[in-house]
Amino acid sequence: MMKRIDLKLTVAELVKAYPELIDILAELGLEKILNPAALKAMGNIMTLPRGAAVRNIPMEKVIALLAAHGFETVGNDINEVCQLKTAQIETAAGMVLEEGHPIALMRAENDGMEKIRTIIEGQCVGATIDTAVVIEAMTALNAIRNHYAKKEELLMPILYNYGVTGPSQVMWNEDDEIKKELGTLTRAIKEDADNVLLYKGRIAALMKRVQGMAAKEERILFPLCLNYFTTEEWMRIYRDFPDMGIVFVEEPPVWDAGAAWADSELQKTIEQEILAGKVQLPTGELTVKQLRAMFSLLPVDITFIDEQDRLRFFINEGNVFPRPKAALGRLVFECHPPQIVPVVKNLLADFRAKKRESLVVARYIMGRPILVKYMAVYGEEGNYLGTVEVVQDCSEVLAKFPQRK
Repeated sequence: MMKRIDLKLTVAELVKAYPELIDILAELGLEKILNPAALKAMGNIMTLPRGAAVRNIPMEKVIALLAAHGFETVGNDINEVCQLKTAQIETAAGMVLEEGHPIALMRAENDGMEKIRTIIEGQCVGATIDTAVVIEAMTALNAIRNHYAKKEELLMPILYNYGVTGPSQVMWNEDDEIKKELGTLTRAIKEDADNVLLYKGRIAALMKRVQGMAAKEERILFPLCLNYFTTEEWMRIYRDFPDMGIVFVEEPPVWDAGAAWADSELQKTIEQEILAGKVQLPTGELTVKQLRAMFSLLPVDITFIDEQDRLRFFINEGNVFPRPKAALGRLVFECHPPQIVPVVKNLLADFRAKKRESLVVARYIMGRPILVKYMAVYGEEGNYLGTVEVVQDCSEVLAKFPQRK
């Protein structure tokens, strides 16, 4: 009986299921991605068809060799990324970009991050260690959250729409692991400087992971984006960059084309506001400008997801979680890490079925007390209209209450 191989799975997944594939794939000239280090870095993202395309190996040859060793292949209706040629990837990776282009900015952030990372790593491997330097640098490195947020909120969802799911499925999870470890270690060393010595090994290991993630972005994510995205998609991404926060770059350059497009889009929005007139409500009426001004005073983040699970509205006045305008219209599942998606789906299903009408989550995020409330929204006849999420940083509220003796 022939064994079945799904070509949509990654090389790492295939090799784990069938270790004998290592020798077979080596025959094809794919030995560079089969050593343990390469499998860990690339094998969790690269599929067999994509690897074959990079090495200019016809898929017919791959399928024939697998069949000769007793393997049946399925899932050969692979997405376009598997058709990429080495020349295309190299062209994208080495493409000269205009100053201020989103990928140029992301690369500049990586350069700035690398300087901080190098300082920390140098302290951890040196004969002596300056705890004050490590604490300051680790604190500064936490800005990497903004870098990862732009990658996850602006780049990955568009790739997903093109059918390129690998970076999203793998990088997002690893980003979360890096952020969690970075937060844990930063809190520990800021609470007690002696913990720098205690956690020196963990800090050094984390610096390697940060460096590895930057390499994956440069070699995999950025070239894929440059190969796929349209000019207008880059314009939309650039428009959202300032709101997401540009980090590790002291004076980020302006992308003239993107800035002009963003100004034009803003003008259209202003004109629509003027034409939109008033919003009629049971208890009164407001102009769009009045409503917008009122929203700007609310110290919370509000997000509305419609009955089709698409993000339709948000405000970020609470400045808790970044949310780009590009997310509007997306399925809410595309706005969360892959491991969180089942939780989100279950919550929305419960709201639809009226098994529950709200969920409150209270936790500390980067030392800030954050309250998140999810509430189901129903129409007058009880039909499900969507879900609203309200997020608030409670630091200022708690500070108003004196501590009880």
